[in-house]
Amino acid sequence: MYKNKRILALIPARGGSKGIPYKNIKILCKKPLISWTIGLLKEIPEIDKTVVSTDDLNISIVSQFFGADVIERPGDISADYSQPIDAVMHALTVLKERNKTYDIILYLQPTSPLRSKEDIYNCLDLLIDNKERYTSAATFTEADTNPVQAWKMEGSTPTTYLEGANPFLPRQKLPRAYQLAGSVYAFFTDTVSDKSVHFLGDRPGGIIIPKERAVDIDDEADFRAAEHLLERRIYEGYL
Repeated sequence: MYKNKRILALIPARGGSKGIPYKNIKILCKKPLISWTIGLLKEIPEIDKTVVSTDDLNISIVSQFFGADVIERPGDISADYSQPIDAVMHALTVLKERNKTYDIILYLQPTSPLRSKEDIYNCLDLLIDNKERYTSAATFTEADTNPVQAWKMEGSTPTTYLEGANPFLPRQKLPRAYQLAGSVYAFFTDTVSDKSVHFLGDRPGGIIIPKERAVDIDDEADFRAAEHLLERRIYEGYL
């Protein structure tokens, strides 16, 4: 329990990764990828329960070995087109049937192994201390492409994504732009329902984190980048 709020950490980990087969349990610095997230949560005593939502037996076995409980996710909400809110609502339903209820969900993707405890605590603090202002809190990082420099294509004709934008503005004159880091989401359970399209709600709050903690593994290049950063942390004694 944290600040009188019961906290559920939910880790979504389906087995059907296309970019990297079995990505969620691929070995990263001598440990399965998902174990980095489970291990970090074990260092936070205020987390009341850690659950992995998965449709895959191998991911289930690995997750339980490293100390997480598992909720078996149906195949119809584990496809490429399935939305994160689907896994959230399914997990809440299953836990409610077990008479387990929580005030806040931490939604932590296993593909973000470089998040820190500080990132988690900062999101929880922002949400709980400003509950009248925010329905959720999430990590953000500087955008890879500034919207002023983004283009859209209609056939072979490019136009600036923002009408009238000057894509040749020097970096110093560009407005600051951010994107979801994907590493930490926190939200009140009573703000989501079967009608929700996502869990940020209409009043999200944001915590800015550096890019080195915002690596989201989607392909082999991302995997190697995460591996390099983790090896450096280990060498420097942070892990």
